[in-house]
Parts: sequence; C-alpha cells; structure tokens
Amino acid sequence: MVDVKFKDRKRTEIIDAAYAIMLEKGYEDMGLQDIINNINATKGCIYYYFKSKKDIAAAVIEEVIKPLFERAWSSVYKFDDPIDGICRIIDEVYLNSADNLAKTGCPLGNLILELSAKDPALSVLTNEIMKTWHGYINKALRIAKTKKIVKQELNESSVANFIIASFEGCIMTAKSNHSKGVLKDCFSVLKEYLLLLKYNRYS
Repeated sequence: MVDVKFKDRKRTEIIDAAYAIMLEKGYEDMGLQDIINNINATKGCIYYYFKSKKDIAAAVIEEVIKPLFERAWSSVYKFDDPIDGICRIIDEVYLNSADNLAKTGCPLGNLILELSAKDPALSVLTNEIMKTWHGYINKALRIAKTKKIVKQELNESSVANFIIASFEGCIMTAKSNHSKGVLKDCFSVLKEYLLLLKYNRYS
C-alpha cells in the first residue's frame, strides 16, 4: 500500500518543479519531460496525479502563485496607516524577492501575458488572483479615506488598478533590464506616488 504522505509529497514535487520550469521557460514551452528530468518520476506517475499539462498549470496557479499573493497582500488593509502598509509590502517584496523578480519576472504577470489570449480557462484563474489583489488594495484605500489619510475624492478602485499596474510594470521593466537596481528605483517612484496621496489630501 502506497503511503499517503509519499503520494502528497510526490504531487507537491511535481507542482514545485512545474512552477520553476514555468518561471524559466513559460507555460507553452514547458513539457512533461522537463518535469520528469527535474524530479524522480515517470510520465505515468505524473498522469496519476494530473490529467494534462493544463491541470498541472492550474495547480501551480491555485497552490503556489495564489498563496504567494495572499501572504504578501492579504493584511494590507490591517495597518494603522494603509498607505504606509502598501509601501511596507512593496519594500518586503523587494527585500525578499528582488533577485528572482529581476531574473524571471512576476509569476502571475508572466502567465497573464502568456495566457490571456490563448487559454481562457487558465486566464480565469489568474484573473481571480488579480481581482482578489485589487480587492485588498481597494479596501486599504477605502479605510485610508475613512481615516482621512487621503482625499475623500480619491477613487479607490481606479487607484488600486494603477498601483497594481505600476507594481507589475516595475517588475517587467526590471526583468527586461535584468536589474534589481531598476526594480528598486521603480518601486521608489511608486512609493513616492503613494506618499503624495497623503501629503496632498488638503491641497
């Protein structure tokens, strides 16, 4: 009888290997053989857990990428000053992930660019993460309005979209330049914009 813990571990190994390969090569260029070459598994073993490459990608999105964004952003509206909270999260992302982001880019952003016009089913999963991320920042900005940290006229949904677009754009630019210095500079400008939301509240 196969140990349940072993089965769970092998499934996790497949997902982790697929995640690493997708970061390096992208979803379209990832093959099952790439996964097999990275772990001690056969093609039959992979098909025991997943019906297709798409199923593996869906598991990566749901079980790796989604939790990454949850851990990073789910508490953003809980800070006493939500604007400072957003800035702190940006700093933490840089401190913990700058090297990887400058090399491979954002795993979510990469998939959105690659899949948005090619695979509606997987795009639904990435879009759900985007909606959740937007919701966290939107709530943080709404609380900032309630606390009168920012102008009451601020459109939190539009600003949340701008913050996300800027955050992802910074990472894409850093990846294009293979430079975490570019990422640091771009993140600094984004934080300056966020602080201006506070400083201009009475102007």
